[in-house]
Amino acid sequence: MLRRFRPAWQPLNPAILPIEMLLATVVYAGFQLSTGMVGDTRDELVGSPALIAVSVVAIIAMTAVTCARRSFPVTSYLTVVAISVALILVLPDRTLGFTPLYWFGIAALAIRVTGLRLFAPLTVGLILEIAVSVDTRLSFPDATAGPGGTIGVVAEQVANLIINYTVLIALGKYIARNRTQELENEAALDRAELEHRQQLDAALDNERRTMARELHDVAAHHLTGMLIQAKASKTLITSDPEQARELLTGAIGHGQRTLDSLRQIVGILRPSTTDDGHGNSAPQPMIADIPGLIEQSRISFASITVDIGVNTAGDTGDTDSAVQLTCYRIVQEALSNARRHAPNCDVTVQVSDRSSVIEVTVSNTITSDASGRRESAGQGFGIPGMQERAALLGGTLDSGLSADGTAWSVRARLPVNGKISRPTELIA
Repeated sequence: MLRRFRPAWQPLNPAILPIEMLLATVVYAGFQLSTGMVGDTRDELVGSPALIAVSVVAIIAMTAVTCARRSFPVTSYLTVVAISVALILVLPDRTLGFTPLYWFGIAALAIRVTGLRLFAPLTVGLILEIAVSVDTRLSFPDATAGPGGTIGVVAEQVANLIINYTVLIALGKYIARNRTQELENEAALDRAELEHRQQLDAALDNERRTMARELHDVAAHHLTGMLIQAKASKTLITSDPEQARELLTGAIGHGQRTLDSLRQIVGILRPSTTDDGHGNSAPQPMIADIPGLIEQSRISFASITVDIGVNTAGDTGDTDSAVQLTCYRIVQEALSNARRHAPNCDVTVQVSDRSSVIEVTVSNTITSDASGRRESAGQGFGIPGMQERAALLGGTLDSGLSADGTAWSVRARLPVNGKISRPTELIA
C-alpha cells in the first residue's frame, strides 16, 4: 500500500512557528541588551517596568495575530507592522522594534499571497520601515558627516531595507514553491494509488472470471461424461454386465482426469516448490492433445470424425500457447455440449491452419432426444465462455444450427499469434 507522509513544512498547529519566533525575539532582545548594542538606553529600558510591560504585551499581540496568518495573511501582516511601528515609537531605542516576528510576517505573507495583494501591503510596510529607519539613523550624532550627507544616509537605509525585503520575499516564494510541489506530489500519489487499486481490482476480477471459465470447462466436460456413462451402466448392469463394466471404467477415468485437471488449476493459484527449487507446474493441454481428448470421448458418441490440419508432432510452429490452449478448450466444451444435448450423435472435429488464422469447427448431428438443447438454451456458460476465450485473443466464435436444421456447429477463428489483451489475465 502506498503511504502518505505529512510534509515537514506543515506543522500540526499553526501556533508552533509564531511561538518559535517569540522565543527568537526574546533571545534577540536579550542579546542586544546584554551586549550593549542599544547604547545608553539599556538602563532606561531595564529600569522602566511600564516599558517592559508594553514591550511584552506588544510581542504577545504580534505572536497572537501571526497565528492567524493562514486564514488572514494580509490582515496579520498589517497588524504586525502596526504593532511594530507603535513599539518603535515607544521604546527609547528604536532598533528594538524590529523583531524576528516582523521579519517572519514578511516571509509568511510572501508564502500565501501573490500579485497586488502581496505588493500593496509590503509597500506600506516598506515605506513605514524606511521612514522609521531613516529617522532613527539621522538621530545619531554625526550621522550626516559621512559621504553624501543626509542623502547618503537615506540611500543607505533604503538600499539595506530593499535588500532585506527582497531576501525575505524570495525566501517566502521558495517555501511556497516547495509546498506547491509537495501538494502536487501528494495529489499524484493519490491518483497513482487510485489507479493501482482499480488495476488490482480489474486484475482480480479477470482472474475470477478466468478461473470460473477453467473450472466450468474442466468440470462440464468430464463430469458430464461420468454422469452419462454411469447412467448407461445402470441400465446395462443386468442385461450386459461387460458393457456396463466398460462404461464404469470410463466413468472412473473421467473422474480421475477431472481430479487431475482441478489439481492443476488449483496448483496455479497455490504453486508448490519442488526440491530443486522450481515450481511444480504441469504442462497445459495444447492442440497436440486434442486427439487424446477425442479418444477419451468416443464412447459417448456414435462416431467421431477428426481432421486436424495443424502439425501435432510436438511442434505447432508459430502458434501461441494461449491460442493452442483455447483451441483445446473449445473442442472440449463443444464435445461436452454435444454429449449433454445430443447423446449418441455423430461428431466432426476440424482444426485447420489457414495462413495466420487457426480455425476450429465442431459439428454434431441432431438426435431424436436433442430437445435438451432447446430447453437449456441460455442457461449455461459454455457458449459465452468459449466466446470470451476467443475474444480475449482477438478471435471470434459463432454457433448455431445448420441451414437444414440437422446439425449444430461451433466455429472459432483465432489468430495464430493472438496475445491475451491484458497481461494480468490468466488463461491456463
